[in-house]
Amino acid sequence: MNKLLILLFSIFLIGCCNEPKLLNNGLTKKATKITEYTIKSINDSLNNKIQDTLVITELKYNENDQIIKRVQQNLFAEVTMEIDFVYNKSKKTEREIVKMSSDSLPLIVNYFYNDSLLNQTKSIFENNSEKFEQIESYYYGKNQKLEKKILSQVYVDKESKDTITNSETVSYFDKNELAKKVETANHKNTERNSKTEFRYDCGTLIESLDFNFKDSLISTTTYKYKLDKFKNWIKKESFENDKLNYIKTREIEYK
Repeated sequence: MNKLLILLFSIFLIGCCNEPKLLNNGLTKKATKITEYTIKSINDSLNNKIQDTLVITELKYNENDQIIKRVQQNLFAEVTMEIDFVYNKSKKTEREIVKMSSDSLPLIVNYFYNDSLLNQTKSIFENNSEKFEQIESYYYGKNQKLEKKILSQVYVDKESKDTITNSETVSYFDKNELAKKVETANHKNTERNSKTEFRYDCGTLIESLDFNFKDSLISTTTYKYKLDKFKNWIKKESFENDKLNYIKTREIEYK
């Protein structure tokens, strides 16, 4: 009997994971700013490794560990996007103000709640030449945990009267509100439909599988991390079909 109890206890310990508790900022500790670098890794014709920084992203946080500003520099496209986050008296996101360096007018993303739960976000941008509409709806289970969200996007070129984008993306979440599957339906071209499934280890993403419109597996991406002393990742490597293709590094300014 004692041996059986020891065996059962050992199995229980193996099945448990010491997942760190995260704050609103997604970290284990308060921070004022995160600077993230996205680097593309390729090999040239002589198999020499070449790494180029594609994107630099800065995230700033308030005293409640909520993001208040995001600045994303897309170096190759030479475009900068700034997002300011506005909160209401209940400390919930009220809207996002999105500014692109290539546009004169900002895009406003408004948040709508059903009691305390986020119900929908909606944004519409329109000028003389184009119209963009994005709606994201959230669905919850009986325990008020997120089970699904649906993102619809429509982009119309008003000059040519052509619908450039008309798509719907459905994300499904597990009991820990981690995305387990994302399905995208392109209403203009079904051959661009796709699906991605995600695998986790103690709350950390370790693998994603991409499928095409025929539901055939086209790529598998695995992730490796380097953590700092507070158990937050400061380096994340993405290996697509066992080949390193992206590296993300983070500089975290803790409080």
